[in-house]
Amino acid sequence: MNIYKLILIGLYLIFYLLLSGCAQNQATGQRQLVLLSPEQEQDIGSKEHPKVLKAFGGIYEKDELNNYVSSLGEKLAKLSEQPNIRWKFTVLDSPLVNAFALPGGYVYISRGLLSLTNDESELASVLGHEIAHITARHTAQRHAKSTISEIGLNILDIVVGQPIISNAASLGARGAIAAFSRSEEIEADIIGKRYIINAGYDSNASYRFLKRLNDLTELSNENNKNFFVSIFATHPRTEERMKKVKDDIFYNDEEAITNRNNFLAVINNITYGESSKNGIVKDNKFLHIPLNIAFSVPDGFEIENKTNAVIARGKDSHSILIFDGLINQDNLDLLDLVESNIGRSRTNFIDNVTIYNQPAIIVKDRELVEFEKQRYTRRIVLIKWYNSRVWRFNILTDESRTRSSYESILKKVFDFHQLSEEELLIAQPKRIKIYVTNKGDTLSSLSKMMSVEDKKLEWIKILNGFSADVNKDTPIEPGTLIKLIVG
Repeated sequence: MNIYKLILIGLYLIFYLLLSGCAQNQATGQRQLVLLSPEQEQDIGSKEHPKVLKAFGGIYEKDELNNYVSSLGEKLAKLSEQPNIRWKFTVLDSPLVNAFALPGGYVYISRGLLSLTNDESELASVLGHEIAHITARHTAQRHAKSTISEIGLNILDIVVGQPIISNAASLGARGAIAAFSRSEEIEADIIGKRYIINAGYDSNASYRFLKRLNDLTELSNENNKNFFVSIFATHPRTEERMKKVKDDIFYNDEEAITNRNNFLAVINNITYGESSKNGIVKDNKFLHIPLNIAFSVPDGFEIENKTNAVIARGKDSHSILIFDGLINQDNLDLLDLVESNIGRSRTNFIDNVTIYNQPAIIVKDRELVEFEKQRYTRRIVLIKWYNSRVWRFNILTDESRTRSSYESILKKVFDFHQLSEEELLIAQPKRIKIYVTNKGDTLSSLSKMMSVEDKKLEWIKILNGFSADVNKDTPIEPGTLIKLIVG
């Protein structure tokens, strides 16, 4: 058999598979290439579910909120074209503003998104949209092209050299939950809106929510903006999509469900921003309540609290401090730990020291290391801690300014300590507080209670659905529920 006949047979087989794999999708009404059976989709979701939880901070531990979201999700799913699959709705303990879905009925929504939602109809619009991605089989089609494991749910090595400890990568930061196309987003908007209207919810909810996210993204500083861009990375924000959502608003009578008061009662005291269980960055300090540790960095350094390490960068990245740790189960000597990590030939012992009354060691790597495409001199500080823990600081300095940069960072490392009573208070996370207005309350007076760096008035207006031109000094009707960011 010659090569041309083999090619023809191969093309015929591909054509046959494509034809046999096409079926009409009940949600979209279109014929669709189906490479996965419903059973395969459910298996994919169940296998990836633990990885998603690990990457996004786990399940948010507030039973009332989790039950509320699950109940609403189930209500909408029953109105979909796949009411009988075992749907699973999960609130993630993540500050990122995002929602996404996996094949097989797995829907995720972050507490970061919930904290910015204003009523039940807006939450329903988000859940309906994610349910639509599943019923339209967007999630299955995306997985057929490239499995989630292949695009990023792998174990990362820690930053420099062979790791002492490693954790799952952050999906939100690394984009492992791939973005849907513009057409898929619009299709999910249309289908999701059908679900919420059939459930009796306000059809304007989706537009209100998307507009608020857009306005808050524009308002935020660079640090806060990272929380918002996550949802637009996985759900492309286009002018066409925003316009279509607005144009497709159906008329709803006054009985359309919003359930604002019930919703706000459920999210009262929800964590806003970084969670204390993963550590909190305040000014130039890193504070971690569960681990009972704290350290600061030199002025001018910017701290990034990553899933697997804390990274503090000096101006132009001439100096970098990387903090992580491990459980020393074998009770190895600190020098043995370093040598097992980078090799004895590279380990240049400097000194045995004491940090917070605990034994510590300082060594220098005899070789330059590469981090973020730059080469650095590296010194390592290991601190023997309680309960078999060992903390590690990698101090990376530019070769041209090694001594002064190193000494300023080392001084901060030597101040590593357990939390003081004052720091325990500082390390508490911000929260969403639902405030009941009293006579005489105005947006101007209430904005002073907002725990945001600047533009407090603009924040309180957008967060609570007030128009930009509303008079800040007009008294608000007593008994009105207002969302505040406090802490």
